[in-house]
Amino acid sequence: MNLSIFICVLFVLQLIYWKVARLSSKDVANQQDYFLAGKKVQFFPLMMTFVGVIVGGGLVLGSAEEAYLYGWPVFFYPLGGVLGLLILGAGLGKLLAQFSVSTVAQIFEVVYRSSMLKKAASILSMTSLFMILIGQIVASSKFFVSLGISSTPLFVIFWAIVIIYTVQGGLKAVISTDVVQSLLFMAVFLICFGYVVYYEPMVSSIPMPKFESLGLVSSKFAGWLFMPLFFMLIEQDIAQRCFAGASPKIVSRAAIAAGICTLVISLIPVFFGILAQSMQLEVPFGGSVFMTTIIATTNPILSALVACAVLAAMISTATALINAISSNLSSDFNIISVKTNDSMPAVRRITFLISLAAIIFAFFFDNIVDILIQSYELSVSCLFIPIFIALFKREGNFMSALLAILFGAAGFVFFRIYPIEFPREIASIFLSLFGFASGEAIAYFRQNLKAAAYER
Repeated sequence: MNLSIFICVLFVLQLIYWKVARLSSKDVANQQDYFLAGKKVQFFPLMMTFVGVIVGGGLVLGSAEEAYLYGWPVFFYPLGGVLGLLILGAGLGKLLAQFSVSTVAQIFEVVYRSSMLKKAASILSMTSLFMILIGQIVASSKFFVSLGISSTPLFVIFWAIVIIYTVQGGLKAVISTDVVQSLLFMAVFLICFGYVVYYEPMVSSIPMPKFESLGLVSSKFAGWLFMPLFFMLIEQDIAQRCFAGASPKIVSRAAIAAGICTLVISLIPVFFGILAQSMQLEVPFGGSVFMTTIIATTNPILSALVACAVLAAMISTATALINAISSNLSSDFNIISVKTNDSMPAVRRITFLISLAAIIFAFFFDNIVDILIQSYELSVSCLFIPIFIALFKREGNFMSALLAILFGAAGFVFFRIYPIEFPREIASIFLSLFGFASGEAIAYFRQNLKAAAYER
């Protein structure tokens, strides 16, 4: 790969992202502008920002890495996110958009009438999103190693530019840069895929998918497919876009279109991971399977462009996560006043500190997909059941939601200490459902007792 071309193009693109973000964030006046883009986001930018959130370092580098080890069944990992988008488009996105809230956690205050549950849900959501953000930064570190770049100053400068425009413009800046970044990585990935299929003779040696190979990953299957799927329906960065859509109809159309685009793009890293396996490529320690394969099968200029496209995918997801975490912290805990210009410096400081903390923590992690799956599992185990039910039942009771969270958290911990044959991820969700049902039963019996006492 031509490192000179890569570094030049990378920083030209960074300047373009910064300029686009600056132009789009001129009229950010309050927290609704900063976190929800004024609730005026139209179809195309909404579609592209959905794609930008899903197609990040975890999907691109993580999927290729796992495909190198396990083959085609790894496609179930990105498929979970795709199905999540399609389900949102089929109706759940509309239901989310109808809530007059700025965070998913606030649904607990609206439906279950509990500020305490809102804060607990917000902490769980922030924890998961923060770990996913760390995963994106880890992915970028592995990516630079794959290119033979181990310069810490370059790594810091790269993320510093990202942080600057994310802090300055909020969701408006994030969405505007998502459009540019998503168009870039979609175009470059498709061109690269076509180039390799046409010119690389080893493509013919890639084995066809076999159902028998699913047995090799049976222990990972539930985590790969269901955790991203369920998490998509409750995560703040996706829900934030549903809340920001100009109308529920636009949200549904954008989610379906983004799901189709993501389905196509997500095949490419899996393809390159399996190609690396077929070619028996040696991946440098701590390096990326995806970029090692790209460098081995394309020319120096194209591989440099692919490298920039990979970073664009990472940035688009990371900026969404930074803004979502900042939204939770600022909106759910009443740290600062809302809807005033005076609050904006404090909001930006919070966003900056979140970004800085994620970079520091990223130096202590290595495996991308494992980080992501565990992050998904924590939130899904505790929050999926009460949030999903709240979409259809707008008047819930506190006890049901509380027991759902507590039972889900207990399952998340217990099934790690005492493994069972059944997938622990699904078992935790069933346990959370049992907790919710127990709360409903308690409420029912209490109501009957009160009615009986009243009759006497």
